Amino acid sequence: MSALTLDLDGMMAEWRLRAFPEAVNSGCDVMRFDGIDLDAHLQTRMQAWYDNLIRTAPLEMLAPVDIAARVEVEILSDGTGWFLLPDDVVRLSCLLLPGWSSPALIIPDGTIPGASLQLSGRQRSDHRTPVAVVTGRAVRVCSPAPTASPGSTVRPLSCHAVTDSPGIYRIDSLALSTIKPII
Repeated sequence: MSALTLDLDGMMAEWRLRAFPEAVNSGCDVMRFDGIDLDAHLQTRMQAWYDNLIRTAPLEMLAPVDIAARVEVEILSDGTGWFLLPDDVVRLSCLLLPGWSSPALIIPDGTIPGASLQLSGRQRSDHRTPVAVVTGRAVRVCSPAPTASPGSTVRPLSCHAVTDSPGIYRIDSLALSTIKPII
């Protein structure tokens, strides 16, 4: 599909279109002045939908942004590397360091089985099959580039993430199909 970057007004327009389908016009107008504030209600539902979407939806429904210029991987003495995700990052979607033949497999939760194996020098993957383990905002790069030396830093060739910036909504147009009519 196509990536969309919408402001609050643009996202509200998309939500109005999908949440309140137009009734068939039979020539009558009905106006009411004592009802609830539908825009406030709709904005609350839209924000809850978006917050859930960026945290749980398949990456195909989202529009990750390049954050490589904001990231430096510090190489540790055990041969691994690490960095902190910027504050606005919700999910890491892609990481590629110099010397790697492919992007890293991203393990989004450092507590799942297998994540701890990546910390072992004998069991972790190497630069041919890189792995990055995310725990909170910390990312442990379990297989940095073979030429990286302890104490040095490496800038990623590519690093994409789903971000949450107030008033800016980055999604793929496919995600709009998940909005359910309210009426």
